[in-house]
Amino acid sequence: MAEAATSLRERSKAKRRTAIQHAAIRLFTERGYEGATIADIAEAAEVAPRTVRMYFPNKIDIATSAADDITVRLAATFTDHPELSFSEVIDHWMLGEAETTDPELARLVAAMYDANPALQAVSTTHMTDVGRLSGPALVAELGLAPGDPLTAVANAAVSAAVGDYVMIALKNGVPQEAHRQFMRYLRAIIGAARDC
Repeated sequence: MAEAATSLRERSKAKRRTAIQHAAIRLFTERGYEGATIADIAEAAEVAPRTVRMYFPNKIDIATSAADDITVRLAATFTDHPELSFSEVIDHWMLGEAETTDPELARLVAAMYDANPALQAVSTTHMTDVGRLSGPALVAELGLAPGDPLTAVANAAVSAAVGDYVMIALKNGVPQEAHRQFMRYLRAIIGAARDC
């Protein structure tokens, strides 16, 4: 019985967080990031401002929450699958994202980025921070020494490609063939760096 209550409580918290996230992102799109206050977000989500701050300490945390959630799932994929190569982890993670992404949230985030390009830049920066976690896996797949200057160049190229691909996927969705094409491209980048 206690487990069912915990599960219900967790689902309730998740729904409240999603309502706040959706309301805020919608307001950032309609009014601009600066034009939406925590009080506005709370009213739109039908919660108290204090509740908004319990889930998201400030507005930038809400604005970057979708990218941060994606980043957390990517980091978890690296942690959960140490046996996979870098490109296999990226492939596995992207397929999982395609299955679990909330299409409404993706649409809202894409609209928010169109209305507030600076927020996309901040979110992309958060995603490239995963490079620190994924670095060893990429270095292993590259077959280069960790200090090799080409490692940093390859990491930047791969991070930029993955970050841009995620943003495109948020805006447009990704058909299976486009995913396969991207993975061929990603492996080509890695192969080119390895073959230098």
